[in-house]
Amino acid sequence: MSKHTPKAVLRDLEGRDGHVSAWTGEDCPELVPQHRQGGMGGRKDKHRGSNVVWLESLINGLIESDPEFQAEAIRRGIKISLHADPTEVPIEHAVHGFVKLTDDWKVTEVT
Repeated sequence: MSKHTPKAVLRDLEGRDGHVSAWTGEDCPELVPQHRQGGMGGRKDKHRGSNVVWLESLINGLIESDPEFQAEAIRRGIKISLHADPTEVPIEHAVHGFVKLTDDWKVTEVT
């Protein structure tokens, strides 16, 4: 949740995506920063720009609890393997379209 995400990361995320969900394209008060690459424990690189998107808290919960939502999140590139490189896995992002996210908080179009 956001209390564990550094303020600089939240600022950069908002600069790239506004305050809009990668899943729905909606701005709502229940948005939380979500790491595309999961896993228990801390990763030194988990807050990198390619790995963080906004999601509604409800949708994030459904992704974690409902196999159909989880499959759709994987299809969209919103959730990726722990072993994947987030800079190399495209995401179907409601704000930016079909893109790759960079670690310096930019997007590159996938053709």
